[in-house]
Amino acid sequence: MLLDIRNLHLEFQTFDGTSKILVGVNLQLQRGDILALVGETGCGKSMTALSIPRLISMPPGKITQGQVLFEGEDLLQKPRSEMRKFRAKHLGMIFQDPTTNLNPLFTIREQLVDAVLYQCHAADKVSGRWKNFLPSARQLRQDAHARAVELMQLVGIPDGKRRLEDYPHQFSGGMRQRVLIAMALAGSPDLLIADEPTTALDVTIQAQILRLMADLVKRLGLSVLLITHNLGVVAKTCEKAAVMYAGRVVEQAPVRELFLNPKHPYTQGLLQAVPTKHTNRGELAGIPGSLPDLANPPSGCRFHPRCPHATEICRQQVPPTITVGPEHSTSCHLYPEAT
Repeated sequence: MLLDIRNLHLEFQTFDGTSKILVGVNLQLQRGDILALVGETGCGKSMTALSIPRLISMPPGKITQGQVLFEGEDLLQKPRSEMRKFRAKHLGMIFQDPTTNLNPLFTIREQLVDAVLYQCHAADKVSGRWKNFLPSARQLRQDAHARAVELMQLVGIPDGKRRLEDYPHQFSGGMRQRVLIAMALAGSPDLLIADEPTTALDVTIQAQILRLMADLVKRLGLSVLLITHNLGVVAKTCEKAAVMYAGRVVEQAPVRELFLNPKHPYTQGLLQAVPTKHTNRGELAGIPGSLPDLANPPSGCRFHPRCPHATEICRQQVPPTITVGPEHSTSCHLYPEAT
């Protein structure tokens, strides 16, 4: 097991009181897998992802309980100085919008070379050809520049050496996203966290970026946590998926099993809201209501105000996580007999 999140609770102090953003999140990711984390906007997907490298500002955020185990080591117990090195060595992040995550005043070379230098310095990575560099800033920067060219080629940017001298505005949206992927790979991470990396791209470019990520998983042995609300992306790209609702993972299963045999009413509602080539006008069924106020959430199961199958126990008790099949679990009172 590469990543094992256990009973993670996260809250934020706001002017309206304490918002319980994550409540008992459980999530597992095996080495070499692509795991999708799906759900409505505001359900806690990004907060879960940011809790792994500990990039949430504290305060106002506060992790009140739980564990984030990376190969058995609890990241929440690491001192900040060690965590900085750990992030550089093991974790890479791809953010949602390349336009806002690349500085328009600097060339791609300046930004990518700096990323390589920071990752190698922070992680104390002196391996391969880095072992033999001369102890001079000039030689070190030359090696970082060579590594930047390799990364540009790795993510499929043609004529990478020349294009390093360009500015972000001279790249298309898809090419800027490839640059962000290259920066995330600068430290040769074990886990790549992709926070809706295709949201700002058109459908054709989305497919190219997703193919690139799947290819990198095979070539580099990466594991990927892919945050998305696009179930089409999940179906084409991922082996497993976890569905989140209002701060909790309500179902986790292999993708094929999840699509063919969804157990939780929320998962069923999400799938019924996806149009297919057989869907006629007026046949789509949406989920009534909206996400609850996390500063004043409903008692029991947080989905019960919107659930067509809700009973009295749903209003009173938080459902346990129950195994309903091989690698398939859900949190719902509809399955009390499952083991």
